[in-house]
Amino acid sequence: MSNSPASEPPQGPRILLLALESQPWLDEMYSHLIDKLSTHATIQRASTSDAAIRYLSANNPHTILATDPGLTNGSNSRVLDKVLTYVRSGGVLIFCCLFSSFVNRATFNKFMRSKLSFPWEFGEYHRVTVNLNERAALSSAANHHITRERLPQAYSQKAVHLKNVDNALSLYLPDRESALDVAFYNRDQTPVAFQNLGQGSVGYIGDVNGEEGSDQVILAMCGF
Repeated sequence: MSNSPASEPPQGPRILLLALESQPWLDEMYSHLIDKLSTHATIQRASTSDAAIRYLSANNPHTILATDPGLTNGSNSRVLDKVLTYVRSGGVLIFCCLFSSFVNRATFNKFMRSKLSFPWEFGEYHRVTVNLNERAALSSAANHHITRERLPQAYSQKAVHLKNVDNALSLYLPDRESALDVAFYNRDQTPVAFQNLGQGSVGYIGDVNGEEGSDQVILAMCGF
């Protein structure tokens, strides 16, 4: 695994772990995910604004994983501009891993509205069993074909859910049986969303623990 962006990109797919506010336990907590991704692609990293800008100026990765809320920080606006240009040109950006645990609710809501023009907002935080949404428009994902066969039919996750997500963009939703896991039932909130932006796509995984099911979803969003 490469610990810093390479000036000469290797052959084959590359995944950029964008960790601008990285925590020391990231690798340990998500070692299983990183190992799985490594079987499909070369993993590269950027942990500073300057390194990210240099990397994106010279490389076009297969996918960018925003593993923390660094992109929502105004001090990283130049990095965000590069990332959004990459996505609108056909790239895939996934907010995952430590992102949902560390991003501020108000910051997230404002970021989605002002930077992505998405209506997404933070919803409930709880553990619930979710089922694959049969109405999800998986074929609309730009340049990636997320087939239902690649996704788990159901799994339990403790997650920050989103509200104001169109049903066709919600990959997973709770059902009435899963409502037994919590004190309430809200069919309209999702822990996993995937939406087109320009020619590319933006994904969100609200899972705070890194469940195996979420690993499979992230791999599917990457097109693996």
